[in-house]
Amino acid sequence: MTPSAGARALWAARTLLSSGPHALGRTLRYLDATEGGAPAGAWTLEFVGVRPDLTGRGAGRTLLDHVLTTTPGAVHLTTADPANVPLYRHFDFTTLGETPLGPLTVTSMARVPS
Repeated sequence: MTPSAGARALWAARTLLSSGPHALGRTLRYLDATEGGAPAGAWTLEFVGVRPDLTGRGAGRTLLDHVLTTTPGAVHLTTADPANVPLYRHFDFTTLGETPLGPLTVTSMARVPS
């Protein structure tokens, strides 16, 4: 779900203090360019990470399966790594759009339960 204005302001302040104005500006441009296509009321999956020594052993699939079975409603995500798209499609995500952002192409995807 979309965070409240207060939660977003707090996040922006923390990001500014810890990473600086350049990183905050870049992140805000990324969010502005990619979040517009999210289905109304959808949860946003911000990040899924796997330790390098567990890559290719099913850890990412296990994490994603857990998130999707415990999250009610639609889920929205973005990825700048084209290698992630087939994994998300395996979990019934559909591509909503692709946004060129500097040297990256960001793919916006959603999964709406039937």
